[in-house]
Amino acid sequence: MKQFKHATLLIAIFVAMGSYAQVSFTNNGAALGAITGFSYEDCAVDMNGDHLDDVVRVVSSGIYIDFQQPGGTFTQQFFPLNVQNPPTWSICAADIDENGYTDLLFGNGSRVSFVYANDDGTAYTEVPFDEYIFSQRSTFADIDNDGNIDAFVCHDVDQSHPYRNVNGNMELDFDLIQTLDVGGNYAAIWCDYDNDWDQDLYITKCRGGAAVGDPQRINLLYQNNGDGTFSSVGPAANMDDGDQSWTTCFEDFDNDGDFDAFTVNHAWANRLMENNGDGTFTDIILGSGIDETDLGAWNCDAGDFDNNGFVDIFSEMGDEMYLNNGDGTFTGYSLSFNSGGIGDFNNDGFLDVINGSNLWINNGNDNNWLKVNCEGLISNKNGIGARIEIYGEWGIQIREIRSSESFSPGSSLGEHFGLGQATSIDQ
Repeated sequence: MKQFKHATLLIAIFVAMGSYAQVSFTNNGAALGAITGFSYEDCAVDMNGDHLDDVVRVVSSGIYIDFQQPGGTFTQQFFPLNVQNPPTWSICAADIDENGYTDLLFGNGSRVSFVYANDDGTAYTEVPFDEYIFSQRSTFADIDNDGNIDAFVCHDVDQSHPYRNVNGNMELDFDLIQTLDVGGNYAAIWCDYDNDWDQDLYITKCRGGAAVGDPQRINLLYQNNGDGTFSSVGPAANMDDGDQSWTTCFEDFDNDGDFDAFTVNHAWANRLMENNGDGTFTDIILGSGIDETDLGAWNCDAGDFDNNGFVDIFSEMGDEMYLNNGDGTFTGYSLSFNSGGIGDFNNDGFLDVINGSNLWINNGNDNNWLKVNCEGLISNKNGIGARIEIYGEWGIQIREIRSSESFSPGSSLGEHFGLGQATSIDQ
């Protein structure tokens, strides 16, 4: 179980309004500074340790960071850098060397780079790796549970690459976690699905032209044994989907204290997998209101966008937002956008989305909310992997701090809870 230096809790209380109102957004891209050059994958993350989500956009000549200010305005700063490996496929963020400033991982179709902030956050240094990797989703996690943040990058055409943190420097080390030596690795997510207080790994897989049953298209679940080893348990858990999946999000959609899963597929049917609490999952998408036949999405993510106390689904499906009604069903709504990094860009307690030069601000409602930021004392600086539980009139809500989910963008390291009309939490 991880230990933390402190948790900053922000609570705001509002007056009641209907919890099932449609979520709406306003594009406030004008609040961001202009950039010069083509922007690669976006990242929504606190870069300077003030617990406000910033906007990171990378071009070939450097990094643009729009630092959020109190009040929801931004101050842009450009950090010159001759980017050797631009993040054409994925980007993720964590404080690798624990100097108080957030570092980045860039992944593209041939290489990866780790990009370090210096000790006062005024410049960045890129450390490229020579090993070939057609990177897909990249993530940070404390894989060996030694208190240092490691990295894992999905490889499209071969075995995925784990990187061990050795005194703040990353080293490619396949002994860190032994995954299947085949390609088709599209998205990875670290999640304690079995509630034993360590991080398990789920890899969502897809491979064009691969026949049914080909291991390049069968999703993998690796259970952390707690001793530095992992066991492949996908079939036993009923999580060995083989329908050309692109990404999976894990959240507690039914507020019963364990993480469920939603997978977007390209070949047969999307999946909404309820965690049975015994290490297995059951597909409950039929009758949920989610269109199982709406195939072809790249990204899917989750968060409580209407703050009603139940986690919603945000994806590239025909209905981009599925609001969780809290009774096992979802209601679909169409948005003007379908992917991007999720954060709170005006610090009003409602989840927003950055997509290129478009800053989609959630218009909100009168539901209440709680935000939590963690700083590790013995664990990694960002508290990545920490589990947060809150109790109240709704029962239990749980979250985990994760560095990047979905398929390609990067999202906030802060955690967010909707409280509905509740004005307090019990613990």
